[in-house]
Amino acid sequence: MNMNNLNGKLAVITGGSSGIGFSVAEDLAKKGARILIVARNEKKLAQAAAQLKEVSAFPVITVSADIGNLEDIQKIKVAVQAVSPCADIVVNSAGIVSGGLLADTPLTEWERLYSLNVRGLVAVLQALTPNMEAQSKKDNQPRHIVNVASVAGLIGAPGMSAYSATKGAVILLSECLRAELSVYNIGVTAVCPAYVKTPIAETVQAFGRMDNPRTHKGIAKTFARADLTPQDVAASTLKAMAKNKGLVVLGKQGVMGNLIKRFSPAMMGRLMGKMARAY
Repeated sequence: MNMNNLNGKLAVITGGSSGIGFSVAEDLAKKGARILIVARNEKKLAQAAAQLKEVSAFPVITVSADIGNLEDIQKIKVAVQAVSPCADIVVNSAGIVSGGLLADTPLTEWERLYSLNVRGLVAVLQALTPNMEAQSKKDNQPRHIVNVASVAGLIGAPGMSAYSATKGAVILLSECLRAELSVYNIGVTAVCPAYVKTPIAETVQAFGRMDNPRTHKGIAKTFARADLTPQDVAASTLKAMAKNKGLVVLGKQGVMGNLIKRFSPAMMGRLMGKMARAY
């Protein structure tokens, strides 16, 4: 996709009021895209829209919606249809994270993570891709979908089974969708960052044996030491879209960890076992 010619193209970004989603929206706005951001918190949405208006050539559209609530998905579809035949870019950035060993993580938490990280993402795509396909048949213009996954979807670390399962699902879903939509000139990219300095660090829940001051302090320190910022992820995401990459792994820890797993799975197993002994 030509990222230097986005004039008026409609970009829909879930989780667009902060973190990675906001930074991607900001970069797309600077390149001329029309921005529609989706988030649950109306106050944060308004604040984000005000900031985006400073760099956008078009009015910024906001939709207050919880993508984990299937009834809210219709709001996004209606907002898109009000301004364009279809979305030209969809960035699924909304997501939540928690930690806990398998035996300690309640099924209700598995369901909470799945409802937003997977089912909500799928619902957004099911609402928007049919019109993208139909429009692409008419104009054959390139369009793109970005699904923000995580290195946790590539590497199974102790205490991350529920979260990793959802992000692993997003990665393979993206791979399937990339093949399905290639015939419509629609690219699909799964972005897999390691730790990123975002507000999500403040909301990480931990369960069972991980729910203790030492673990919470460790989580905070890990995010504080992260070598990735939302701006870094946004810049890499736009580059990946331009090259129509299927999978992008970001962050020194993520790149190194993925390489070790691919070329020395036994070493990765020993490293993960050592981490597990801490709990």
